[in-house]
Amino acid sequence: MRRRQFVLASGIGAVAALSGCLGSDSSPPPRKSSVITNFEMQSGSLVIDLVDDPWLMSRYDGNQGSAGMLSPVGIASAKGKNGGGGGRGATGRGSGSYSSAPRTGHGYAWYHGGGYADDWYDDHDDDVTRYQVAIATLGIAYLGSTAQMQDDAPDAGAVPWDKTFRNPSGTVEYDVSGRSGISQDGWYRVGANVMDADGNHNFRWECFDLEIDSGIGDGFNIDEEWKVSPRI
Repeated sequence: MRRRQFVLASGIGAVAALSGCLGSDSSPPPRKSSVITNFEMQSGSLVIDLVDDPWLMSRYDGNQGSAGMLSPVGIASAKGKNGGGGGRGATGRGSGSYSSAPRTGHGYAWYHGGGYADDWYDDHDDDVTRYQVAIATLGIAYLGSTAQMQDDAPDAGAVPWDKTFRNPSGTVEYDVSGRSGISQDGWYRVGANVMDADGNHNFRWECFDLEIDSGIGDGFNIDEEWKVSPRI
């Protein structure tokens, strides 16, 4: 693919368009990436398997300087009612569309994904570059109960993290059973802050929202796994 050569538009609307927060059917789809391969529960801990060679697709061009830093995607306050963000594709999470949601290559329900996304990438293959990246920080946070997610699910991006891991690799474990009382069951977000391989550009956060319920055996099950990416 050829790296996109383009001129940044000016004004507030342009910044919103870059962030993918306009919420219309003409919004670009979520960016494609591969950063986490698997989640599972073992003895009360959430086990997170990281990709050996993570990558993502972006319209960022190295000649733009720090254009990516203009985008508000990844700010902790970015939220939307009932799944947030608008646009096409599955918006689910707390709202019950998991079984019919489109799936990513790793099998996650794809937030705002779907057939239109593949069409968009086919039409813009000259505009997009695949970047090798590194995970600078992995964050994990409790988001709330299913009812809370139905009322106010966070959109793509960072949230106030309960625990972070710097420069993680291989496998990361988070003790769900160690959380106090009622805040063990419910929705969790796992976010990967990704940088380009040289550490010169911050691509912000690729996130995954997981519904974890009490079960049998080790005590917990993962009921739903959603990939929540900013729009490309």
